[in-house]
Amino acid sequence: MSERETANEQSLLLNQSVVGGLALIAFAVFAFWALGDLDSGTLRSMGPGGLPRGVAILIGICGIFIATIGARVDPLRIERVAIRPIIVLMISIIIFAATIRSWSFGSLSMPGLGLMVAGPVTVLASGFAQRERDWLDLAILAMALTAFCMLLFGDMLSLPIPVMPISLLTFFSGWDQRQVLRLIVAIYTVIALGLYLIRRQRNAKGAAA
Repeated sequence: MSERETANEQSLLLNQSVVGGLALIAFAVFAFWALGDLDSGTLRSMGPGGLPRGVAILIGICGIFIATIGARVDPLRIERVAIRPIIVLMISIIIFAATIRSWSFGSLSMPGLGLMVAGPVTVLASGFAQRERDWLDLAILAMALTAFCMLLFGDMLSLPIPVMPISLLTFFSGWDQRQVLRLIVAIYTVIALGLYLIRRQRNAKGAAA
């Protein structure tokens, strides 16, 4: 076998799926290491490390599956890395971290806005990763995904994640935090459904034209 054929086989082996799968596996291993001694708890009483470890396991399994399939059947070579999406996604992560909890740095300070604000803002900011984007689709995703995460993490699992500004509770005297959370989830769900109907109507008009 010639050197050129050997190089071609190696380049096909290191294709998009293999590299992506290995990256997911590396991320899962790092997540397990970063979680340290956090208690996983049980299914009925989940600890702070339970959900992250479960997600890390699923990510690792997906990575193994993707890398295995890619090594066998995926002919797609690795393309040139686009810098714009990487930078935008990193900025989006910083925005999420800077808005979900309160923080102060010298004379600068930021009140904690919770998941109800950090979620939609992060999704909309990540839309800049593509040069062409549909803001209506992004808004639907932002509302629906935030409502789902608030319901899952804040209500069903009762994880200690800031879901809303604490000052918001002052406008709902006599309500507890869970009741306000469910109201916000309902509002976000209605907004997502409304935007979806608008998009559906827009697509129908475009198809008719």
